[in-house]
Amino acid sequence: MSSSGLTLDRGLDLETVARVGRLWRLRLQSVHPELSPAGSPERCLARAVAETDDGRYVLIERLSPAMAPRKMAIAALLQSLAGAGMQGINPYLATGDGHHVVPLGGDYWQISPYLYGAPLPRPGWVWEAWRGAALGRFLCDLRAASQRVRLPEEVPFSPRAFCSDLLARLETHRPALAEALRPTVRRLLDEWLPTEGGLVTGFCHGDLHPLNVIWAPERQTKGAIGSVPAANGVLTANGVLTVIDWEFCGIKPVAYDAALLIGCVGIEVPEALTGPLVRALLQELRAGGHPAVAEPALWALVVAARLGWLSDWLRRGDEEMVALEQDYIQLLIEHRAVLERAWG
Repeated sequence: MSSSGLTLDRGLDLETVARVGRLWRLRLQSVHPELSPAGSPERCLARAVAETDDGRYVLIERLSPAMAPRKMAIAALLQSLAGAGMQGINPYLATGDGHHVVPLGGDYWQISPYLYGAPLPRPGWVWEAWRGAALGRFLCDLRAASQRVRLPEEVPFSPRAFCSDLLARLETHRPALAEALRPTVRRLLDEWLPTEGGLVTGFCHGDLHPLNVIWAPERQTKGAIGSVPAANGVLTANGVLTVIDWEFCGIKPVAYDAALLIGCVGIEVPEALTGPLVRALLQELRAGGHPAVAEPALWALVVAARLGWLSDWLRRGDEEMVALEQDYIQLLIEHRAVLERAWG
């Protein structure tokens, strides 16, 4: 626990946190640098967990002006989904005048309830069927709730356009890598992916993988876990407290989230691509009437999603992961028939 004036990780001190809290009429009395929030730190400029005078824990995030419009849109969308009965989301707190993202000191700020979650056991999680079932239910609930709210008008994400653009950029900046990936991209465009407009679309989270889930601690109660109240008293029936990091949400092929999740299972342990988590995920989607399980191009979407990850590793300069993604994509191609039989 810090004292006033102590600079926290990435520049948040108690005095600043307290000033931000007052915009939400919160009396923030301490910060907890020992608590590491889930999700990518790249989603904001700085963040810190703070405690209110009545014992609640909140997550304070500092945003740049450039981030603010997208964050405002996400906050409004999460609020709408919550209003439509969606569970497994953690809406941002609103100020007294209804704002979720507020300017102060040249930056913007947002606050959400801090949820304490169980760490993800890696790589053992890929064999746990209950996680697949929980995420399958989440996707079914998300589809139902998104059909009850007004979504922003936008052009659906096109995997074909993304793959074509990626190859063009690689040909300019990484010609050797472009040469290695060209056969895969060409087959995606010419054979494996439907023509433009041929995929059923819907609202998707856009970055669904287990590290973007806050999982409920086992035997969770309304008591304390260490010094932190268990999820601020939030209970869950299926093991998912909340799904976080909605920056890539939007209208996409309706099977995109499932494809992304399946691909994340296999990059951890390839044998798990036909294992209990994936089977439980697809079974739950089938039981909930989610169209992802009826998408003939599900396998192709898994491959396309891995090209998205490869692009991200390039952005980060992680050449080891770029090489691993290339090997993984080849594995997916070589075992296509086995995978499609298992997923069907």
